[in-house]
Amino acid sequence: MRAKTEKVALKDLQTNLFVRKALNQDHALYLAELIENGVKLPPIKITRERVVIDGRHRVEAYDLNKIEEIECEIVDIHDETELIAEAYKANVGGPLPPTPQDTEHTVMMLLERGESKKRIGELLGLPAGMARRYITDVQSRMTRAKMQRAGAAVTEGGLTVSKAAEQYDVDVEKLKEFLSGHRRKSKGIVEIQRGLTKTHKSLSQKNAALIRSLLDKFEDGDVTEKQVRDIFAHIEHLQKRSARGVADWKKRFDAVNGKAAKAAKAA
Repeated sequence: MRAKTEKVALKDLQTNLFVRKALNQDHALYLAELIENGVKLPPIKITRERVVIDGRHRVEAYDLNKIEEIECEIVDIHDETELIAEAYKANVGGPLPPTPQDTEHTVMMLLERGESKKRIGELLGLPAGMARRYITDVQSRMTRAKMQRAGAAVTEGGLTVSKAAEQYDVDVEKLKEFLSGHRRKSKGIVEIQRGLTKTHKSLSQKNAALIRSLLDKFEDGDVTEKQVRDIFAHIEHLQKRSARGVADWKKRFDAVNGKAAKAAKAA
């Protein structure tokens, strides 16, 4: 593949392809600190359409430093399958190699695109036995996910059991069995929401108590104005970091959900 390098605006980059299960925020912050201290990082790799192939953590690091334009290597990619394979292989040789979860996620994307078991192993550079193991595990998870979506189509989408089974290519009797336990399982979502509310409330109360104490110390002359402002800045930084993490997860969910919707429509 022939490549060239050019300056590209950070806002023009597309980070909607994920060959990692999650963004490593600690690694992104480490890279951001390197950039802040004058270290020049290698150009990220992107397609001519500005889709990021390799360098998602560097993009995050540049954004944290409010850098608006970065050096990019433009790579000729012919299709989405090649894009996925190139992104995965770039991580294999990088400072943060793929985790088993990253590999499973990448295998799933290739299976969703109709690639054969042999072809997946070749694309990702995996030994045949290793590729088979990953593919078997991922296919099992995909089957379970189809059952869950079929169940949601009945309970939330108003489809009949038979129609949902047909649309999502699952066994009718197994779908009925799944639905019989759906009410009990769905209660877990309510518990998750309650847990999140409790955690957020607890953190908010702790922060409020800390700030009240800090203001008392300021009034007593025990801390300076700069020290108080530094604490406020640190809290705001942590909140932004948390918000960025949630936004990244939401983008990943939207990507997965979009593929699921397309698959259901095609069926």
